[in-house]
Amino acid sequence: MKDEIICSILEYTFKKCLKKGEYLFYYDDVCNYLYIIKEGIIEIFQIGEDGKKIIIHHAQEGAILGDTMLFSEGRFEAHGQALIDTEVLMIRKEHFEDLIYTYPEISIKMLMEFGKRIKKLKRFAAELVLCDISKRIVRLIVELAEKEQKASDSAIIISKIPTQDEMAFRIGTVREVICRGLHKLEQENLIKVKRGKIIVYNLKRLKELIPEEEGTIFPITLPMIELPLRFPLKTGSYGSPQRRSQRFS
Repeated sequence: MKDEIICSILEYTFKKCLKKGEYLFYYDDVCNYLYIIKEGIIEIFQIGEDGKKIIIHHAQEGAILGDTMLFSEGRFEAHGQALIDTEVLMIRKEHFEDLIYTYPEISIKMLMEFGKRIKKLKRFAAELVLCDISKRIVRLIVELAEKEQKASDSAIIISKIPTQDEMAFRIGTVREVICRGLHKLEQENLIKVKRGKIIVYNLKRLKELIPEEEGTIFPITLPMIELPLRFPLKTGSYGSPQRRSQRFS
């Protein structure tokens, strides 16, 4: 987006710092804010009827949360807890609506992303019926590898890997199946699983095992490193940020 739009968004934005273990939101909370993770990790999870914790996703730097519920006065369907010390940018619902009225480009870009996400959800549902579990595991590894920047000539090191519980949730299976699938890929010398990371030896060979696909169904992600933070953000708890009277260009 244009710098003018980004700076206008930042005028309405304030930040909240969470210590490890603090909650950003709870299940069934009304969504009154749009959240953008500036630094850190928010773990999204539910608690099953048996009391077991079900990890849905680890939202990291650049992830947007609350976007799908903001316009419908929806409620969160999971808990959001800081996995490590985390800094989150927040925009109140009414302020975000003002921005959309002022800059229709924002809503157009959001609609485009929503459309992509719906397409991926349809693909995900079809895969649960039509695609065997091994291909789903390979597709997930490919998706993680393509996002990773630390690459050598022939190998890619995935240093920020989801937990096996989260990986299982993403592709509609259980942790034990993920373990067996990763072990099989190791036996075929396609990957190497180490503590806290996965080494992909040949991404091209992995891609040949699955139909070509792009994107992810998980939260929209912004390239935070490219956000031109022109002025310091207001720090505080939930509430209205102080509106700056001067426009920034």
